[in-house]
Amino acid sequence: MAKLLRKRYGFLPPDGQVDHLIIGAGAVGLAIAERLVRAFPNRSTFVVERRGQVGQETSSRNSEVIHSGIYYPTDSLKTALCIRGRDLLYERCREQGIGFRQTGKLIVATDEGQVPYLRKLYKRSETLKQGGDSPVPLEWLTGEQIRALEPDIGDQVVGGLLSPKTGIVSSHEYMESMEKSITDSEAGEMVLGTRVVRIDRAEPSGGGKRGDGSEDGWIVQTVTEDGSGGEGMRASVLAKSVINAAGLNAHHVLNQVLPESEQLRLYFAKGSYFSYRGPGVQNVQRLIYPCPEENHSLSGLGTHLTMSLSNEIRFGPDVEWLDPPRTEDGEDMPDFWESKLAVSEERLELAVNEVKKFLPSVDASGFSPDYSGIRPKLTPRGGTSVDFSLTLPRPGFISLQGIESPGLTSSLAIAERVEEMVRKQVWGLGRGTGKTISEAGRLEAWA
Repeated sequence: MAKLLRKRYGFLPPDGQVDHLIIGAGAVGLAIAERLVRAFPNRSTFVVERRGQVGQETSSRNSEVIHSGIYYPTDSLKTALCIRGRDLLYERCREQGIGFRQTGKLIVATDEGQVPYLRKLYKRSETLKQGGDSPVPLEWLTGEQIRALEPDIGDQVVGGLLSPKTGIVSSHEYMESMEKSITDSEAGEMVLGTRVVRIDRAEPSGGGKRGDGSEDGWIVQTVTEDGSGGEGMRASVLAKSVINAAGLNAHHVLNQVLPESEQLRLYFAKGSYFSYRGPGVQNVQRLIYPCPEENHSLSGLGTHLTMSLSNEIRFGPDVEWLDPPRTEDGEDMPDFWESKLAVSEERLELAVNEVKKFLPSVDASGFSPDYSGIRPKLTPRGGTSVDFSLTLPRPGFISLQGIESPGLTSSLAIAERVEEMVRKQVWGLGRGTGKTISEAGRLEAWA
């Protein structure tokens, strides 16, 4: 895709400049932009989003769950950022009146063979203890204790874990609050309906060498929709730093700046959700998850029960791997998944069978296809689950890949990490020589 774009869009000299340019206005991109606006009020921060509204892809097509940080290795980014992000998100919701509810969550075992895996999760939470308390508290419950809390759960459930710090949030209210914070600031600006089509490294000036911190930055070319389906207006800007938070298209953005031998490929898993109105859930107060399969890649956490803030019940997501068509260069065709968002009746039947394993009284006629979402994966079907990827592949270019669940929960913590990277790698110490980038004042003129 990078080759095709470069053939289609010739080099266009920049007609403006900006200090921070974030590509993508999902929950993570918005959190990063808001963080940079606050951290660097005298430096300009632009968010470029190809959709006409924020959060129209992964961020608006998920369970809206505030995860507690249960499933991932104790030393992983996912664990650290989920726990930190969870606490920041709850705090923000309380302070700003964003809709949320700390519902708690049950992870249930439907046979004795699943119990050892849940015991391992419990032990992992114990290893995280600090000062006598675990940041991911879990309580082991017998089947009888679970049914005392949630009487709709069936007798086949033999035990499980209670996670009190899990909850739900209005992702739309959350993203709207960040968008408003950015647009109300002096340094931030949202540029919607605008695609990034080409990225070029700016030539170094002042006698510097590439990699020593003296680069001018990145020339980012965009196309803005004309509102009538035409090509739209082309523009180009010189950005001191670029943060790639493009989600499902993050690899297409990253591959613009990498040689062919280093280019990244993403994989895609579709998750379908089903609304439910019927018997068998009248008493439910908490989220209910099945036990994940041991040694499974965590491509999904099972078809679980979640709810909206207005107590509407839905089940999902399942996992359906997609096989994207390829370009002549072997890259997946961008946005191929848009034609695959419909929820099929075949997936509905599978979901009903999964749900009945722990909620046996649900009625298949009460299930309806609702919506689906696409998860960007760094490994293919059957591959080992991998961590979040926050990288600095080139000076001044920060790239985020594979930011799937628990990305929404982790977004504010991810933004903290990116701010630290920007502070050290862009406005602090350069790469190569270790010199201060802003020496001689050349780059300070951007502020």
